[in-house]
Amino acid sequence: MKSMLDHVDSPYIRVIGFLYLRYAADPTILFEWFQPYLYDEEVVRIEVNVKKGETTIGKFVRGLLTSQEYYGTRLPRLPAVVEREITTKLGEAAKIEERALEHLKDSKM
Repeated sequence: MKSMLDHVDSPYIRVIGFLYLRYAADPTILFEWFQPYLYDEEVVRIEVNVKKGETTIGKFVRGLLTSQEYYGTRLPRLPAVVEREITTKLGEAAKIEERALEHLKDSKM
């Protein structure tokens, strides 16, 4: 599974891996799998509409963790406790990423 999520040839192979995990993995370990990729900047086009469909792997992964639907398909429901934990961890990760970007910006000056 790890080699699929880290695949270098195509972002679509990675997307399929994340979708598989979201549908089939135990919800209690989803964040552990997704966490290293929350802010992955590899670009991927999910929709046919060129202007609207381009996103990053990181945004895609965060969407899988926070949404109950994927293009009209219902994703498996996350237990309320797991959903709260994921929301908390996503908030913490966002703060860490924000601080890292500020430090990077400051170091370039």
